[in-house]
Amino acid sequence: MKVYPNLFIIILFLVVSISGCSQSPTSVGNKLIPVNSKYSVHNTTIVAAGDTTFKFSQINGSGSSILVGNYSPVNATALLLFLATFPDSMATVQIDTAELTLSANYGWNVPFPPTPAQFEIREVRSSWLASTVTVDSLNNLIPNSASTNSALITVTNLDTLSVGRTITTQFDTSLVRKWINIYADTLLPRFFSIALVPRTTNSGIWGFSQFGSGSAPNLEIIYEKNGVKDSVSLNAGQGTFFATSNPLQLSAGIQTQGGISVYSIVKFNLKPVSDSINKVIVNNATLLLTLKNSQSTIGFGAADSVTAYLAGSATQLDSVGATYFGYGYRKDTTQKTNSVYTFNITSLIQQWINTPSTNFGAELREVDATSTVNKHVFYSSKDSTYAPKLTITYTRK
Repeated sequence: MKVYPNLFIIILFLVVSISGCSQSPTSVGNKLIPVNSKYSVHNTTIVAAGDTTFKFSQINGSGSSILVGNYSPVNATALLLFLATFPDSMATVQIDTAELTLSANYGWNVPFPPTPAQFEIREVRSSWLASTVTVDSLNNLIPNSASTNSALITVTNLDTLSVGRTITTQFDTSLVRKWINIYADTLLPRFFSIALVPRTTNSGIWGFSQFGSGSAPNLEIIYEKNGVKDSVSLNAGQGTFFATSNPLQLSAGIQTQGGISVYSIVKFNLKPVSDSINKVIVNNATLLLTLKNSQSTIGFGAADSVTAYLAGSATQLDSVGATYFGYGYRKDTTQKTNSVYTFNITSLIQQWINTPSTNFGAELREVDATSTVNKHVFYSSKDSTYAPKLTITYTRK
């Protein structure tokens, strides 16, 4: 008699469970997601609608390197400002030697075998700051007559470019004596600066580590007093460089070059994708640019990359929306001709689709624009075979 009630409960449970599972899953799903909210995935490739290359006002180098040298038509001059602390006792010491040591970390258009590169040290007599000095100041800062008696800095071996390799030259002790006397006189402004000016042409452009790095410029002063030798090192300060190009040589195509502020803008018409504003989700957007290898030069020790920013204005061409960007790298590093660079610019495309009025194009700049004079030249939008392309995977309501 006790078995039957239990059996009845089990049968009732099974009937209810089967009844609950008999409803169509599709009908249940339709109640949760209305038909008009379904999404579909699309893929499309868009060819660039146009491009422009331009040079903007000169900027000074403020990155990890200071550059000096010459390779037609680019010329680079460096400035070094030492933050000096001299002991009071140095006012009467005899200075034996002074050596300037620089650590090479970059080289651009350095021929092989290398042409000897010679840089002249000149005294800088007017004050400057790395954050405010301009290329227009150079003639006043380093007049031709201000050359010191220092031996030339000479680079003769490509191996000097190896990270950590250094070059050393004797520094003019009379200039060091002048600095020490200025330091001892509390009424005089304490300013200790030199310029590195290229003396030879077409020997390449060389980069040296900046102040603040583990291999910063170092001025070692060895002196003697009362028969005892001692030394002091100056290895803190500010450094900058100016790269100029006269005349400016722009190649046919989309060009970027660091140091001399050459940028490009590439434009795409997204109307086929963005007709349904706020109803498109960009899953992935890839920009493909094809390099003219023979017209492009990337220096030793430099990143081979270009940055694509959101261009910020139709009139102020150097204006960018720095929040939106993507790095471009070689898709195949073994390819020697027509190398393809790929950029992930998903965030840029989503911004353009959400706000079409901000679509002024993607602005291309060298990734180390203030530390190198690297040069990339890509095929333009007018090229029938290698024009820039944009591949977009997106979801539409």
